[in-house]
Amino acid sequence: MTLKRPVTLKQAQRSPKAAARRESFCARMGGMKKKLTGKAKQLDPNSKINLALADWDCDLKPLLKKKHLAKNLSFNPVPPSSRAGMNRAVKTQIEQAADLYERFSGHDAVELGRVKIPELPKVGVAIGTVDGIMYSTVRDGVLEKYIHKFHKRDCPLFVVAPDGKSLYLLGGVYNFTERGIVDRSDK
Repeated sequence: MTLKRPVTLKQAQRSPKAAARRESFCARMGGMKKKLTGKAKQLDPNSKINLALADWDCDLKPLLKKKHLAKNLSFNPVPPSSRAGMNRAVKTQIEQAADLYERFSGHDAVELGRVKIPELPKVGVAIGTVDGIMYSTVRDGVLEKYIHKFHKRDCPLFVVAPDGKSLYLLGGVYNFTERGIVDRSDK
């Protein structure tokens, strides 16, 4: 018997059969996580059950029923970096950027090169609000995956440049801190 590979959200959207398999897995594992694991394992992003749920994209809302989603995602299960809370006097934007990077990642900031950031276009296409952001980064030498779900009143607007080649988050009520993205309505 061979094991079938996990079904991602993208695969589930293309195939009703794959979507049913993914929904079944997420429902079973979500129930196991709730009933059979302690609080520490539930919060540990590297626990076997959380890694399995991540492989199947089980915390993503499309195609899943509300009962299959992880509860209590208003907190950040990833601990702060080893340099969180360390502040230093900064004067320039470069020093400010380096300080934020070091407090968030736990690594020394190193200039890799310079990137010219294009000016915002005068016209954009407002697509809708951003419900959440998923991103991966290395903190204190460990690859971490983040899913930030914005509170409804804190969501930024998703805007696309007229040529479709640049994406922008405009407005919203949030900050990027040493903990990652933090909605201002968070406690």
